[in-house]
Amino acid sequence: MIKHLFILTMALLMCVGSYAQQKRISGTVSDNSTGEVLIGVSVYEPGTSNGTTTDVNGNYSLNINGSQVSFSYVGYATKTLAVKASKVINIKLSSDTQLDEVIVVGYGTQRKSDLTGSVASISATQIKNQAVSNVSTLLAGKAAGVFVGADGGQPGASSVVRIRGYGTVNDNNPLYVVDGQYMDDLNNLNPADIERIEVLKDAASAAIYGSRGSNGVILITTKGGTKGKTEITFDGYVGAKSSYKAMEMMNSEQFYNFIMEAYKDDETFQASQKEKFTNQYKRGYDTDWWKEVTRTGFNQNYNLSIRKGSDKSRTALSLGYLNDQGAIIETYLKRYSVRFNQEYDLNSRITIGVNANIAKIDSKDSGLPAYSHIQKADPFTPVINPLVDPESENYKYNKYAPTEWAWEQNPVALINLSDRHNNAFNIFGNMFASVKLLDGLTYRFQYSLERNSSTYKNFSPAYQSTYSEYSLDPNMAAKYQEETRMTHNTWQTFNQTVENRLNYQKKIGLHHLDIMGAITYEKNDSEGVNAFKTGALSNDEIYHVLDAQTQNAQTSGGRTITSMMSYLGRISYNYADKYLATVNFRADGSSRFAKQNRWGCFPSFSLGWRITNEEFFKNLQIDNWVSSLKIRASWGQNGNQRIDNNARYSLVGNGRDDQWCFGSGFSLGYLPTNSGNTELKWETSEQTNVGLDAVLFNNTLEISMDLYEKKTKDMLLSVEMPAFGAFPTWPYFNAGSITNRGFELALNYRNNIGKDFEYNVGVNLSTYKTEVTELTSEYLQGQVSRTYVGGPIGRFYGHKQIGIFQNQEEIDNYVDSKGNKIQPNARPGDFKFAKLTEEGALNDDDRTFIGDPNPDLIYGFNLGFAYKNFDLSMVFQGTLGNDIYDGAIGQLAFAGSHNSLEEAYTKSWKQEGDHAKYPRISNTDSNNNYRLSSFMIENGSYLRLQNLQIGYNLPKSFCQKSKLFQNCRIYVSGQNLFTFTKYSGLDPDLGVSNPLDMGVDNVRYPTSRVLTLGVNVHF
Repeated sequence: MIKHLFILTMALLMCVGSYAQQKRISGTVSDNSTGEVLIGVSVYEPGTSNGTTTDVNGNYSLNINGSQVSFSYVGYATKTLAVKASKVINIKLSSDTQLDEVIVVGYGTQRKSDLTGSVASISATQIKNQAVSNVSTLLAGKAAGVFVGADGGQPGASSVVRIRGYGTVNDNNPLYVVDGQYMDDLNNLNPADIERIEVLKDAASAAIYGSRGSNGVILITTKGGTKGKTEITFDGYVGAKSSYKAMEMMNSEQFYNFIMEAYKDDETFQASQKEKFTNQYKRGYDTDWWKEVTRTGFNQNYNLSIRKGSDKSRTALSLGYLNDQGAIIETYLKRYSVRFNQEYDLNSRITIGVNANIAKIDSKDSGLPAYSHIQKADPFTPVINPLVDPESENYKYNKYAPTEWAWEQNPVALINLSDRHNNAFNIFGNMFASVKLLDGLTYRFQYSLERNSSTYKNFSPAYQSTYSEYSLDPNMAAKYQEETRMTHNTWQTFNQTVENRLNYQKKIGLHHLDIMGAITYEKNDSEGVNAFKTGALSNDEIYHVLDAQTQNAQTSGGRTITSMMSYLGRISYNYADKYLATVNFRADGSSRFAKQNRWGCFPSFSLGWRITNEEFFKNLQIDNWVSSLKIRASWGQNGNQRIDNNARYSLVGNGRDDQWCFGSGFSLGYLPTNSGNTELKWETSEQTNVGLDAVLFNNTLEISMDLYEKKTKDMLLSVEMPAFGAFPTWPYFNAGSITNRGFELALNYRNNIGKDFEYNVGVNLSTYKTEVTELTSEYLQGQVSRTYVGGPIGRFYGHKQIGIFQNQEEIDNYVDSKGNKIQPNARPGDFKFAKLTEEGALNDDDRTFIGDPNPDLIYGFNLGFAYKNFDLSMVFQGTLGNDIYDGAIGQLAFAGSHNSLEEAYTKSWKQEGDHAKYPRISNTDSNNNYRLSSFMIENGSYLRLQNLQIGYNLPKSFCQKSKLFQNCRIYVSGQNLFTFTKYSGLDPDLGVSNPLDMGVDNVRYPTSRVLTLGVNVHF
C-alpha cells in the first residue's frame, strides 16, 4: 500500500506552477437567447480567489494573472475562455436547464425537451470515483423509481435493480444496453469508462425493446473520442474496506451457561455428555469466529484514458486495473480491462467505427456452504489445533481444529483448505457503418458480439481432524477427507446481434419528423462441460489438476441455443416545439416458445405539450418563475420471455447414476428430465403513464413527476406440481395477472451564494403498490411468504406471537370457546401465539399475514457543495414502511449443536414476571417457539449514506506551470458510511432476485464500509 500512496503523492507534488503576467479584460455578459444583460454574473480566474461580478448593466472588468477566465451564473452553462492579452470580451451565456441536452433513447437520441416518455438521466459526474466493482451499484439513490439492493458484499457481486417495483412474479431484472449492445453481466464493464446512463421507465420509452423491456431498460453510453487536441486522464484510488457490523454471538461463558440450562433436564446429556462439555469449556478458548474470518481488505483501482480526434476521426483508448479484496478472508476480485473506440469518416456520407472491450477477471469466493456457518461454530474451538504437531506431515491441511460440539465445521478451515478460483475472459463490442443515403436519410449497419469464457476450478485436499478426549462432535464424518477431490468446470457463451436500421429526419417549417425502422436478429449460444475426479497422490500444488486424480471420473455437459428475430419502428413528431408525439412498434419472434405462440407484438404511443412555448403563456411574462413546463402522457405494451430455454420441451436424458441391472451387468437408461409446456405464450405488460416536467425560479429548480399503472397478464411462472405425479421438473405456465400502480417525484435545485459558493440539492421519491388480480393456483409460496389474489407479492405468512406465558395458570386459561387448551404443550416461558380460528388447538389454520416486504416509500437524495477549489458531495438512499424476515433468529436463537445469538441468552425468559424478548432456554421445544411467526419480522426501514466525497482541485496556474497537467484533483471518499435503522440484522439493504422471497435475510456476505484516497489528473 505504501507504494501506491507514494505514486499518488508524487502525482500531486508535480502539480506546481507560478503566476503569469497580469492582463486586464472587460466587457458585457448577456443572455444568448434574449440578448438581455445579466446582472451578478461571477467572472473569475479559475483556481484562484481573484474575481468580480457584473453590474446592473451587465458590465465587468478584471485583472488576471493566468491564461483563463470563467463566467458563471445560476441557470446558465459556465463558460471558460483562454486569454492571451488584455482585451474586451463580450460573452453570451446559454441556458443550462438541460432541456436541450441530447440523451440516448432506444435506437437513437433525442433532445431532453422532446421526450414524451419517462426517462431518468445520470451523468458521469454523478457516479465518478465511487469505489464499486459492479456498475449496477452506481444507480443507488440516483433516480426516482429505481431501487438498488445489495446482493451481499462479495467483490463483484451485482446489485438487484428494480425499476418501478415488481411487475411480475417472474424475472424482474431490467435490460442493460451498453453502446447499443445487450448485456447481462456488467462485471465486464469498467465504471470509469461510462459517459452517462439513461433509465427508460415507462412502456412508451421501453417498448422499442419489446420482449426485453418489460422491466425497464438501462442504457449505458461509454466515452468516445473527441475532436481537437489529445486528452489524457488518469484516475486512481487506494482504499480499505471492512465489515462494519457483526452479529453478537455468545462468548464461551455465555454459551456454556446457555447449553447447561438448556440440557438440564436431558438425561443423556447429564449422564454422558455434561462432563465432556464442561471440560471443553475449561480448556479456556473463546473464539470469535466473525473476527477470525473477516479482515480489512485493501482495494485499488487505476484507469488511464486517452481520447483524441480530428475532422475525420475520433479515437478513445482506456486501460483499467481493479484489485478488490473482500471483507472475508481469501475473497477477492481482480479485473484487467481494455477498451478501444474508433470512428472514421470515409467521406461526408460514410462513417465506420468499432467499439471493442476486453476484460479478464479473476475472483475467489468464500467456499462456505452458507454464511451462517460463521456464526454457528462453537466458541470452545480454537482456529489452529494445538494437538497437531507443526512438524508433522500434511500439517498445512491438518492443522485446523474441528468443532467438537457444533455440527458445522471450523469456518476458517472451510475457507482456507480448498484451492478454488473463478477465471473469466470476455470480449464484447460492436462494429458499424453509417451511410447518409439522402438528405435526412441515414442507414446504419451494426454487428455486436459477446464472447465469454469462464472456468471454475476447485481442489479439495485430503486432510485429517484430530479430536480431544472431550469431543462431542455430532458430525464427525464431514470434518475429514480421505482423498483429494478436483472439480473443473468450463462454460462459454457466444452472443451475436445483427442490426439494420434506417433513420429519416425532415423539418418543414414548424414541423419536425423523425422516423426510424429496423430489423434485428439475435442468437445466443452457450455450452458447458463439467468434470470431477478424486484420488491424487498428495495435496501438493502440482496435483491440482484433473489428470493427477485417479478415481471416480465424472463428466457432464450441455449446450443451449436461442434466437430472436425482431421488426421495430418509431415515428416522432414535433410541431413548433409545442406539440410532441411518438409512436413505437416492435414485433419479436422468440425460439423459446412453440411455433404457434412464437411472435409477440408490442405497440406504444406518447404525447407531450410544452406549455411554456404557447403564446398565451409567454404573455403572462412569468419566465423568471416558470422557465419551462411540459405535460406528457403515454401508453404501451412490453413482453417478457425470461423462462428456461427448454421450457416448451418435455425431455428425456440420462446421468451417471441412471443405470439398471440386467443379468450380470449394468446398462445406461433414459428417463424424463424436463416437463415442458407447448402452450406457453408471451407474458405481456401494459403501462399507462402521465407526467409533468417543469423548470422554475430562474432555472434553479427542476421538477419531474410521474403517475403510472402497469398491468401484467399471462405471467410466466414455474408452478409446483403434486409429488405423486413424478414430474422431473415443475413446468412453466401462464399463471396469473398483476397490477402495479405508483408515483414518482424528482426535484433538483441549484444555486450559488456569491461567486465562490455553489450548491445543489436533489431529491427523488417513489412509491408503488402491487395487487395480484389472477392466479391459476390458490396461492404462490415463497420461503416464508404467500401471495394471494387481492394482495401484493410476497407478504410474510405465519403465526402472530402475542406474548410469553408467565405461569401454568396462563397456559390453562388460554382456551377456545369449548374450553380446550389452545397451546396444550406449552410451558411457562414459552411463546403465546394468536388463535385465529374458533376451536381446537393451535394449528396451521391460525396463520395469517405477519409482515409486508414492499416499502411504502423508496427515496434518495444528494447534496453537493463547492467553495472555490473545494467540493463536497453526499448521496443517500433509503426505504420506509417495509418489513424484513430476520433469518438469523430462526437459525441461531434456539439451543442445539451450534452457537446462538447472545441475546437469546441475555434476554431470555428465566422466571415469572420477566419482560423477556426470547422464550425460556431449552433443548426440547414442545411448543415449537421458533415456528415462523411475527417474532422473526422486523421493521426494515433505513436511511444510508451511500457515498460521501470531499475533493480539492489544485490551482490551475500551478498545474499549467508544470507543463504536465491541466488540472489535478485529490479526494477522499467513503462508501456505506452510516446506516440509520431499527433493524437488528447485519444490513437492511437487501437485494433478493426472487420476488416471492424479497425481504428475506438469510445471513449473507456482509456489506462493507469502504474508505478511499484518490486522484483525478487531466494531462
